[in-house]
Amino acid sequence: MFLHRPNFESSMFPKLASVKWTVEDTDGFTQLLLFLVPTITTLRISCRGFLEDDCIKVLKTLAPRNIHLTELRIAMRMHTQAFLDGLADVFEVQRGLIRVGVPHYSASQRVVATLATLPSLEQYELWGFVEYQHPLEIGMDFDWELQGFTTLKTFALFTPLNDAAKVMSRPHQPHLNDFTLISREFLEHAQLRNLCSSLSALQPSLTVLYLSLYSGTVGPDPSSQTIPFDLIRPLLMCTSLQELCIRSDMALEYKDEDIASMASAWPSLGILSLCADPVSDVRFATGQPLQSVGSFTQYFRALRELSLYVNALDIQAILGVFARSRLSVLDFGTSPIPTKSAVASDLSRARYMTSLLAPHAKIKSERSNGHKRFLETSLAAKEEYARRERFWSKFAAEVYEILSGATDPARETLGHRAEVQCPDRSRVKPQPSYE
Repeated sequence: MFLHRPNFESSMFPKLASVKWTVEDTDGFTQLLLFLVPTITTLRISCRGFLEDDCIKVLKTLAPRNIHLTELRIAMRMHTQAFLDGLADVFEVQRGLIRVGVPHYSASQRVVATLATLPSLEQYELWGFVEYQHPLEIGMDFDWELQGFTTLKTFALFTPLNDAAKVMSRPHQPHLNDFTLISREFLEHAQLRNLCSSLSALQPSLTVLYLSLYSGTVGPDPSSQTIPFDLIRPLLMCTSLQELCIRSDMALEYKDEDIASMASAWPSLGILSLCADPVSDVRFATGQPLQSVGSFTQYFRALRELSLYVNALDIQAILGVFARSRLSVLDFGTSPIPTKSAVASDLSRARYMTSLLAPHAKIKSERSNGHKRFLETSLAAKEEYARRERFWSKFAAEVYEILSGATDPARETLGHRAEVQCPDRSRVKPQPSYE
């Protein structure tokens, strides 16, 4: 029999609290049942294949097994109306849920209405996959209205920018602390401006904001490959921000006075990432002046982690600055570098950086999954980014040598974080969890 009741007393894990399970066939669900003991509070299921009915059958056995979840996450590409109805049934029974993560197309009117009645729901995530389809394109009714979610603190959404702006501009929004948006459409300047204006209405509660806006499509000329700072200026209204990450095909343009404005608007900001790995940079974008790193540490008081797209081509002598905040993590993304490797031995930049870093700071050069996905088809791009990676690795070693007085080959100076499809809120913000 597919759904059987195990003997909890003889279970190998009678006190199991969390289960993360990947399923490829019906047998996978049968095996999962052996681990569903009454002590389970967290269940994460990732389905590969047409297994909606089996998934719902398992979820409906939780209450009879005296399992009361606080966290439920389901990753599944396929869908049926029966699955959506079954999901709503599960939410009606699992009243203690605090964190929920489900596919974006599962936001049917009944599912959303049921979730809104959960008395303790704090985190609601709707994620998608690279092959994004709007719910209307696949004949699904959907409702991203957040009215009624009175306890919600964290909301994540995988949708086009226009839909996100409409959702966030509706009245009666809850007091969101944490908002994440993943969009995979071509970034129009007007859309970004509208979105940022809508998000500004979330102040003063918003403390964490993550925007990943990769489409792999860029305009034919330099002017279409950058984001003017004025487009995100409305975010200065969110004065409680502590973490901000913007990732995009395009590089962000800003001036020293814009850095000062950000520091004044966000006095508690500790983590900042500003378009550190634009897709368009191989052809056009040149990056901000390297000196801008010093401006961030000079104006910001609480900044600990900084990711920027800077220009390392200028090797002129750089004067030190008074740093109010010392960085523990500095990520140069895919910042452009000199064409001659000999320039990497020039220590003026390294010495400049030592005045801005904490004693055990980490320098990195990373690309997000959103960036990698659209560049891997080009051999020239692969070679170029590998060259930049080597440069920044050597630069990090030079900085560490100055900081410590001795080179430690075992020290990890260049890191690469792995990104996964399904949300994992343990990520070091701001880093996408389900791109």
